Amino acid sequence: MNRHVVIVGGGLAGLSAAFFLRRARPELRLTVLEKAPLAGGKIGSSTHGGYTVDWAANGFLPVPETLDLARALGLAGELQEASPVAAKRFLYREGGLRALPSSPPELLTTPLLLPSQKLRAALEPLLARRADGEESVYAFVARRFGRGVAEAFAGPFVLGITAGDAGALSLDALFPRLRALEREHGSVLLGLLRAQRRAKSAAGTPERLTSFRGGGMSRLTERLRQQLGDCVRTGAEVTALRRTATGYEVAWGGERLAADALILAAPAFVAAELLQSVCAEASSLLRSIPYADVTVFGLGYHRVDVPNPLDGFGFLVPRGEGVRVLGVLYSSSIFPDQAPAGRVLLRVIAGGSLDPDFGGLSEAAQLEAVRRDLRVTLGVVAEPEWVERVPWPKGIPQYTLGHQERVRRARAALGRFPGLLLAGNAYDGVGVNDTVRSARDAAQALAETL
Repeated sequence: MNRHVVIVGGGLAGLSAAFFLRRARPELRLTVLEKAPLAGGKIGSSTHGGYTVDWAANGFLPVPETLDLARALGLAGELQEASPVAAKRFLYREGGLRALPSSPPELLTTPLLLPSQKLRAALEPLLARRADGEESVYAFVARRFGRGVAEAFAGPFVLGITAGDAGALSLDALFPRLRALEREHGSVLLGLLRAQRRAKSAAGTPERLTSFRGGGMSRLTERLRQQLGDCVRTGAEVTALRRTATGYEVAWGGERLAADALILAAPAFVAAELLQSVCAEASSLLRSIPYADVTVFGLGYHRVDVPNPLDGFGFLVPRGEGVRVLGVLYSSSIFPDQAPAGRVLLRVIAGGSLDPDFGGLSEAAQLEAVRRDLRVTLGVVAEPEWVERVPWPKGIPQYTLGHQERVRRARAALGRFPGLLLAGNAYDGVGVNDTVRSARDAAQALAETL
């Protein structure tokens, strides 16, 4: 009988892992178990009257893993790059929108920093001392560029990616490339400049955010569902795992499945509960990975009702500016097909680890807070003609200090259990590319050992 692999969790990680496994080992039996009525997890979109709102990630940078997956799924013709205008990003500060520096030279000329702060940043190659051990994002930026740069940019930068606290999250786990630049070049500033020159000479233009026409990021998970077919079971909440003499037993909905191997592609807190009876050490370590609650709003407006030119990607909001939301994306400026003609789509992110109370507000109170912030920041007073609200309780894993060591120890503990692997955005990166890479690596490991 063909060996059976069960994948717990039918989000992007679980679906991708199943797809990679099927391509590598087509003789394997695969079962993907997903708790929700629809597989795909957070990578989905809502459409209405010509609007398209991505529920979470609105794209990915075009790296080989995700591009190869899209092409293998027959989506090459639907790929679209963000509009060039989206290269411009803003920070809401002191009552107005200020352009964020997009290159090392712009960091040294931005009005967002005092002259003394710009001077300290310029001297980063000379003044910054090496550090031993792990650092928070804030501590790293402060050490390399000075406290002024850290105060101005580290907080909103991290909020925009993880909805987390720059002072609590690990630079080494979240942004290993920055650590690599320091190690390889002795300077982050010089490393970024050299990398920028190499990218321009190789490709001519910088890489741009990429998504899909005619449905946004949901096209990726839709096509995965179509390709995998009946091996994906929805409404299937796994309630228990058990080690057996020949592999594993998975319990869900009154059924029990025998599995030769398992990939746990559910959130870390779900994997922790399931592993409690199999590997208590890994369970405890995964349970210690915190998550932030996030709520996404899509708001559609007549173009004339939004006085701002929306000539960019959107803006981030540092804490302490009298604005509650974390940031606003100009979705129809990034990807013009995400709003009908004569309309604009704004996507608002709220909540996060620094505003945990937002998720406890009523839907009406949340929308009121969002519309108040759009009045303050963009001058929008009109009613939106369409609103989509997507709440994500425990939505984004937070890579707090010690994250890499916790993940290493969890995997080492699971190494005693053949064919039991982790995949997803809770371990080696929170983005789409990281998730696809995690799924590919888990699938490859099983394909080589089963």
